[in-house]
Amino acid sequence: MIKRELERLAEIEKRVEEYFKEWGLLTTEISFEVTTAQRVLEGMSYMFPTNFSHWTFGRDYERHRTVYEHTGEGIPYEQVWNFKKPKAFLVETNPFVLNATIIGHVFGHVDYFLGSRYLQRGRSFSNISEEARNASERFAKYEEKYGGEVERLIDAGIAVMWHCHPDPFFEEQDEEIVRERLLEFERDKLKPINDPSSKLRKPETREQIAEIDKKLEELSAKTPPEPTYDLLNYIIKHSQRPLKPWMVDVLTVLRNQARCLDPNMRTKMLDEGWSVYWHVRVVRRLADEGLITPEEHGIYNHYHSGVTRKSKKSFNWYSIGWQVFESIKERWDRGQFGPEYDSEENLHKKANWNSNLQMGDQKIKDVRSFYSDRMAVEEFFTDDFIREQELYIYVSVDDGNGSRIDVIAEDDPKAIRQMLKSMLTL
Repeated sequence: MIKRELERLAEIEKRVEEYFKEWGLLTTEISFEVTTAQRVLEGMSYMFPTNFSHWTFGRDYERHRTVYEHTGEGIPYEQVWNFKKPKAFLVETNPFVLNATIIGHVFGHVDYFLGSRYLQRGRSFSNISEEARNASERFAKYEEKYGGEVERLIDAGIAVMWHCHPDPFFEEQDEEIVRERLLEFERDKLKPINDPSSKLRKPETREQIAEIDKKLEELSAKTPPEPTYDLLNYIIKHSQRPLKPWMVDVLTVLRNQARCLDPNMRTKMLDEGWSVYWHVRVVRRLADEGLITPEEHGIYNHYHSGVTRKSKKSFNWYSIGWQVFESIKERWDRGQFGPEYDSEENLHKKANWNSNLQMGDQKIKDVRSFYSDRMAVEEFFTDDFIREQELYIYVSVDDGNGSRIDVIAEDDPKAIRQMLKSMLTL
């Protein structure tokens, strides 16, 4: 990339930040790095700009590199991390206007990082960028000292690291506190009923008392006293084989990385859709102000249409997430929600409903702040939206002439919503 292009990118970065402040969005200092495709491949494979070494990362790197070198595809146009100071990679081989677009896209991600309760939660577990960088040095020393035992432990930890609690806001209590609560609940069943006229509970039978006594005995020794989702946390605290300090360190790093990234995984559709929504508006402003040329705008259209193309084979997070926000903005601007709208039976009147509420901007910001992907499907994937986006289940069949064609196997919006909710639950 020549010096003049870098200067133009810096100018555009400054202007985009001004747009976001004007639109009432959240910004902070972002570290942009124009880098090689190889560096981006490493970031994809290692999850972070710098991380500890493990054979699974090398495997993923070789797979990504092979695809890229033989097809020219397989790498994202950008990468951005939800750090205290967000860091983003721009690929040096991208056309200039694509990197300009990506700057707008990254600012969209950063606003999402700062505004989403889920992404705020992800940052709260640790300073993950520093922890990953420091872990790379510590783990290398462990390998020098303990050899293959380190790799075997990482293998085992990676196998269960994603078993987080399904509620990212859940705060796990100490096991003894949980045990005492459960014991007290069972003990209460043995206490005499002071009010003989009470119909809320009948006295326990002799058989029931014996069953409660048995349960009290089991609870006193059972571990965990009730099911736990956070397997690494349980292993760290209760491993039957005492863990050495370096083992606790390794498993804690793995657990923190999973907990930090889990909220990203629960909001991928909305996060990517939000960033597309705003980069579209950024490029429009850049073109209006002459900061990109008409020819560059044409190049942008080519890449944008490719990223947001509908797919019968997969769920396009960028396209569908973007259209979710466009749909919400239009509906809440026109007042197409609420009991009166929902109860309207005249389809023509409903399609042209416009009470001019102009609540769209606030509503999309609320969705950005408080919704997960699953919640968005539950509320905003209406029958009409599913049909407009052609979110159907397709199967490939023989057309009778030696070729295969895709046909719709399921188009019931209710069934589609249930499939998507199931896909996005864990």
